[in-house]
Amino acid sequence: MKSILGIVVLLLFPFAALAAPQEANPAVAETLKKAFDLLEQRRFAEAAKSFQQADELAGGSCGPCLLGLSRAYTGLRKPGKAADAAREAAGLLRTPDLIAQAWNQLGFALVSHPKPDLAGAEEAFRKAVEAAVGGQVADIANVARYNLADVLWRQKKYAESERAAREALVAEPTGPASLNARIVLCQARTDGAPVALPEVVYACPKEGLRIFEKKAQATSGESEVVRPEKLFGRPPVYDESARMSKIQGTVMVEAVIDKEGCVQNPRVCKSVHPSLDLATLDALRRWVFRPAELDGKPVKVYYTLTVNFTMGNSRSGPG
Repeated sequence: MKSILGIVVLLLFPFAALAAPQEANPAVAETLKKAFDLLEQRRFAEAAKSFQQADELAGGSCGPCLLGLSRAYTGLRKPGKAADAAREAAGLLRTPDLIAQAWNQLGFALVSHPKPDLAGAEEAFRKAVEAAVGGQVADIANVARYNLADVLWRQKKYAESERAAREALVAEPTGPASLNARIVLCQARTDGAPVALPEVVYACPKEGLRIFEKKAQATSGESEVVRPEKLFGRPPVYDESARMSKIQGTVMVEAVIDKEGCVQNPRVCKSVHPSLDLATLDALRRWVFRPAELDGKPVKVYYTLTVNFTMGNSRSGPG
């Protein structure tokens, strides 16, 4: 099962921020600093040699050396060696942030392998979350939560994936992992729901944006609703038979955008062709939005969206 985002970014925090510890042996500290500098410069082969040298100088028990070595092997696209180094580092490190990074790095290596070990990656990411939460390292905890949600989605454990993604989103609504967490949450919800037959109503609403909950609208006074903003979503596939027949036009869809930015109950209210209607609905179910807001809080809304099919491409936007 391919990644939702096309390119999986499982390691979001800057590894260069993993500063070399103050080793008792000055030679180890100096070599380790050089290794991290090389790693930051993406000179992975040289960095790997320096991390190995530092570990040898430390007597073969340097956790930060092995953690850095794992990252260097990742850069060299050697996931097997990266996994071995990260696993060994996790047993040697003592601080929660470094332990969490080691488990996170192990999960990344297991997912990156030509034969991914998704069950092993899930276990590693769970341990990363546990270490980071226990050590109150919020940024790493949220990255690990997203990573866990992603690997659960890959295993079709949609309910668990949705729960992990929501935890990451609640903990950090606008942080660096929030976009990915929101996307995984919506995709897991879509994939975990029963497939419904497409609904065509042929009656577009006069208003392109309406608050779903009347209670929220009644208590808002004169406040204006901030429109949803599309964050993620691929355009519909232009059906080949429609293209050959030179069918063009604009499909309009009314959908519910919920408080988490997920699309619910899309319905065609202006049709072009059955195949293009269906392609539009299939695509829109997987779109993800920054939710509409009212008085600074997310609200559930009805929203009208358009997809323009012209010869050569399809373009989308709000109604």
